[in-house]
Amino acid sequence: MAVDIPNYRIIEKLGVGAQTRVFRARCMRTGADYTVKIVKVLKPEDASFIDLLRTEHAIGSTIDHPVIRKVFELRLLRQRFRVRGAILFLEYVAGVALADKEFNADLDETLRIFGHVAHGLQAMHLGGYVHADLKPNNILVTSEGEVKLIDLGQSSKIHEAKAKIQGTIDYMAPEQVQRGKLDQRTDVFGFGAALHRVVTGKSIATEMNQTVSMHSQGLIGKRVSQLRESNMLKLPICVARLIDDCCQGDPAARVSDMGALIERIALARTILAKQSTGNATAVDEVRPSEPAAEPVESVEPVDTADILEELGLADGTDESATKDSMEPPSQS
Repeated sequence: MAVDIPNYRIIEKLGVGAQTRVFRARCMRTGADYTVKIVKVLKPEDASFIDLLRTEHAIGSTIDHPVIRKVFELRLLRQRFRVRGAILFLEYVAGVALADKEFNADLDETLRIFGHVAHGLQAMHLGGYVHADLKPNNILVTSEGEVKLIDLGQSSKIHEAKAKIQGTIDYMAPEQVQRGKLDQRTDVFGFGAALHRVVTGKSIATEMNQTVSMHSQGLIGKRVSQLRESNMLKLPICVARLIDDCCQGDPAARVSDMGALIERIALARTILAKQSTGNATAVDEVRPSEPAAEPVESVEPVDTADILEELGLADGTDESATKDSMEPPSQS
């Protein structure tokens, strides 16, 4: 059964992971919907799932951009001075992921969507962070055409290296695999790999997806194909070159940053429009959607002791659970 969050009604389950469950929850007082991530800690190694929520909260509550899903509050559930679980409240987005079979868009619309993604990533980079897990599953599009970039749990500070290999094998830049320093060009690689998957239906060759096992470090890169053209033969040259320029193994050989990438996308759309209509009508510059006019209500209080009981973590003591929280960011 779904966890009962006091003062909220669970509307639907959105996803499930190892120790993480994701729900759409409605505040009974305000009627506002939230995406709620709930993590429970059963053994010491489960603390890594809490770390992902901490990262997402730290970054998502700092970056204020309409393409980046807003993050409101992290509540840690404690008993006997130990963290036994956590709840993260996020903006609910009624959208379809680009990886879903329900997603259907022509090439120009796909480029428009990725143009918005580039604007969101540019805001992250200017804020000092790299997304580091860009993939079709993490890009949502609403029925109104709004674009949202989600799941910041594996993000990191720019120009820093991660202690361990993290990411999704079909979209990981070589420097992630080699645990090198990450920068905006790491997201450029993920951007190109995600675009390739959406427009061709296939994954581009990376150092990780061509190995026998992602844990066989000695085999990394041994079977990477040097020929990617076969999957892109049916694409317009301007799009194929864009993807290839994003997915170069050497970061110095990639498109330099999101500003340059935004210009390349606009150029590709202009070329496609000219080829389609026979004239040089320019495509409007991609601009991110405006923020919502009305602010979202603050997250309602939650009885964390009740949640511990629902999670099966209560031990019958009289000690109360405590929480760490931050006020929701301004949504002006």
